[in-house]
Amino acid sequence: MPSLTVVIPFRNSAGTLEQVVVPVLDELREGDRVLPVDDRSDDSSVEVLRRLGLPAVESERRPGAAGARNMGGFAARTEWILFLDSDAVPPVGWREALETAMAGGDAVQAVYGPSAPGDGAATFYKNYYYHHTFTRRIRGPYIKGCGTFFFAVDRRVFEELGGFDENITGATIEDADFSERLWARGGRIVIAPAIQVYHLRRYTLGEFFRYEWNMMRAKALYILRRGGGRGAPSVSMAGFSEMLPVTAGAVLSWVAVLLWGAAVAGVPRAAVFGTVAMAVALAGQFPLWFRMVCAGGLRGVRAGFLILPDLMLILPACASAVVSAMAGRRY
Repeated sequence: MPSLTVVIPFRNSAGTLEQVVVPVLDELREGDRVLPVDDRSDDSSVEVLRRLGLPAVESERRPGAAGARNMGGFAARTEWILFLDSDAVPPVGWREALETAMAGGDAVQAVYGPSAPGDGAATFYKNYYYHHTFTRRIRGPYIKGCGTFFFAVDRRVFEELGGFDENITGATIEDADFSERLWARGGRIVIAPAIQVYHLRRYTLGEFFRYEWNMMRAKALYILRRGGGRGAPSVSMAGFSEMLPVTAGAVLSWVAVLLWGAAVAGVPRAAVFGTVAMAVALAGQFPLWFRMVCAGGLRGVRAGFLILPDLMLILPACASAVVSAMAGRRY
């Protein structure tokens, strides 16, 4: 039975910490420990943890998600480390399911559950998109990327890889970088669909699109700065072929817009070809839209309207990253 340190990095998470920590404490085993890491909070997060009997460790590393996780990861002395976000609630039975999955690889990735808090379309879309990617797009027992909302790794592997890249200061693709380095050394990340995490974060439309923009720019910058000899980049939970409908949709949606513009300028049959391109782009997203509506009803219908603008955000964000890279920016 491998021992486990649950590292919970947090910054101003007073509203969610108790909901996350209690299910963790309920299932700890002998030799396990919880290590909350404070990334310079200025709210009552530390007091919440104190009421639960958990002292918080103040991060002394670089500010940001990667630094806080490294602070806890390098302090761990157990056989395995579990990185758990301060707004990610693990399900009942998570510890037993995690132990079962540990036997299959060097790391274990949980999945998003299908439900989401509140009644906002953006929050539901964000959660269900990840749920769909984890449970429908990924094929096989291993996952190419990782998401540190619930990600367990053998401590020796974590230390050998040097932890997360602290140059990545935001919570964006520090996990994708880590998973790529893990795969490059011959490691494997087991996907654990039995561990369906409930994410407490809520998004307004503005927050959602800002998040998506920043994420895509970070992914593009990552691809542009990475050295050779490291294999295919891991910029998603799924592999390239599994994410092909998303890539095709991002390209074809803009092809459609350009063709419609050409039609306005008088190019024959451009409107027809543009409509065909958009139809193909949306057809690739039909499984996501259909399951979203089935799971969320009217909320799922409203969330479905975000699929196209989310796709169309990808290319401009990547173009913005290319411009930044040409100006000398690496992160």
